[in-house]
Formats: sequence, C-alpha cells, structure tokens
Amino acid sequence: MKHNIIHSIYYFILLILSGITLHAQQVQVTARIDSTSILIGSQTNLRLTVAFDVKNGVPKITWPQIADSLAPKVEVISKSKITTITPDSSHPNVQQQIQDITISSFDSGYYAIPPFKFVINGDTNNAQQTEAMMLQVNTVHVDTTKAFKDIKAPLQAQFHLLDYWEYLVFGALALLVIIGIVYYIVRNSQKNKTVIIEEPKVIIPPHIKALDALEKLGLQKLWQEGKIKDYYTGITDILRVYLEERYGITALEMTTDEIMIALKRKEISEVMKQKLREILVLSDLVKFAKENPLPADHEFCFNSSIDLINETGERNETPHPASAIEPKPVDQTTTTA
Repeated sequence: MKHNIIHSIYYFILLILSGITLHAQQVQVTARIDSTSILIGSQTNLRLTVAFDVKNGVPKITWPQIADSLAPKVEVISKSKITTITPDSSHPNVQQQIQDITISSFDSGYYAIPPFKFVINGDTNNAQQTEAMMLQVNTVHVDTTKAFKDIKAPLQAQFHLLDYWEYLVFGALALLVIIGIVYYIVRNSQKNKTVIIEEPKVIIPPHIKALDALEKLGLQKLWQEGKIKDYYTGITDILRVYLEERYGITALEMTTDEIMIALKRKEISEVMKQKLREILVLSDLVKFAKENPLPADHEFCFNSSIDLINETGERNETPHPASAIEPKPVDQTTTTA
C-alpha cells in the first residue's frame, strides 16, 4: 500500500513537471533508481520513463538498447517490456512509456551509471538524455569485537557390524555381478580384438583462429550498417581470446589496464602495445560512453588488430590469408549510427 502511494505521488509530480515542460519540448525522459545504496549481491530497480503529449500526435521514440550490464560491475538481472500508461485520467493527452530494469552488483564500491539516450522521431542530433546516476554497493558489516565460536563437534555413534548386514550382502552380490560382467567383456574383446587408429587431433594455433574470426567479422560489414557497438565488441572479443590463448592470461575477465599490465613483460613491441591500448580504450568508449568514432577509426582498429596478431603469432605455419586483408576505401557517403 505504501509502495503504491509513493508511486502515485511520483506520477503526480512527474505529471506537473511534464505539463510545464512539454510546451517547450514534446518529450521528457527520466531515469530513477529505487535505492542508490545497496548491499553487495542485492538488487534494486531502475525505471526509465518517457512522458509526452499526444495532442499533436504520438512521437516515434527509439529506446536505448539495454545490454547485460549498465556499467562495469553493474549487471542487468532482468528488464520488463515497454508499457504505455496514462498516469492521470484527468489529463488523457499526457501519456508515459515505462520500462523497469532490475540491476545488481557483486563487488563493493561506487559505480557511475551513464545517461540513457532516447532518439525522438529519428532526430539523432537532438536526442534526449537522462541524468547520470551513482550506485553505492556496500559490503556486509562484520562485528570484529566478538570472539569466534568453535563448531560443535559431531556426536559419535556406537558401531555394530550387524546393523549393516543388509548393505554387506548387497555389496557382495554387486561385486560378484561386476566381476562376472568384466570377465565376460574381457573374454569377448580378446576374441574380436581390432586395432583402432585414431587420427591425430588438429590443433589450430591461436593466431590462425583469431585471423579467421577477423576475416568473418570484416565480411559482416557491421560498422557500414551502423552497428558500431557490435563491431567493436567483436574486435575486442577476438583480441581478448587471442591474448588469453597466446599468453596464458585471463584477458576475458580483465579490464583494459589489467591487460596492459599483464602484457608488460611479454615479447610485444611497444608500438603494438600502444595500438592494442588504443583499440581497447576506443572500444570501451563505444560500449560504455556512447562514443561514435569515424570510419578511419574503424579501419585503424581492424588493421591494427591484424598487425598485432601477425607480429605476435607463432610462426610455425604459413601466413594466413587474412593477414593480407586490405580494407576498402572509405565511402564518404556512408553514415554511421
């Protein structure tokens, strides 16, 4: 009951604010989190709300894509469907679209949740953004002033062999059955013994697999179709898997700085290390800060990834065809999302 009253008050305040601001702008977007301070592992709800006046028609709203995480170490547990409501029946022209996102974190600290971007009527130059938010994740308090208590020792029950006679009989019978089955199998296998020659398992080197994956990624033409985030996610995933298999580091679980520290003493030229850092940093900006790189940046990341793999790969095999990939000239008429 208390929860419903709080939501009603919130809708009323939002309605008043919407009535004031909708004259200046047709759509108002907000993001609200139930609790900005949670215990580690617990969950909280984040609500995205878009308010608009339908008097002049329903606007076309492009919602932000919600991934598996909103920020580093802030995971998305679940998300609801986008619903449309009329918060106040006395003002039927003012409607809202709502989506609830359940989030959690399993590491203590302060985390910044970046703004959510909404595109109204396809106008990407004047996209509406919510305010950024902070989430504090606290650890469980432990009272260190109290002494530790020992675990109570288990009680020792008296042992009587007769209490287990059923298990002993069953075990003996099972052992006899197993011996008989083994004897039967061994005897028949010696009669029909065949030589099985196993083909040697082909082990594909890490740099060959990485170059294959880059070649397939380039053929998908993701950034040419406006799928910038998917493009950079694909490149960084390929590089992280390659570094993990090539140098034995847990690159898939590391941040950009942790990867560079782990590679500090590896046999990689400083030029390649710098290119790797630029690729990872730019990818982080695209995925978490909504960065929109230029086509030249896309080609730089792709070509630098190939150069890194070619320079650091083990050269017991002939060069891979992907090492000769040359990107096509940039089409100046291509637009990015």
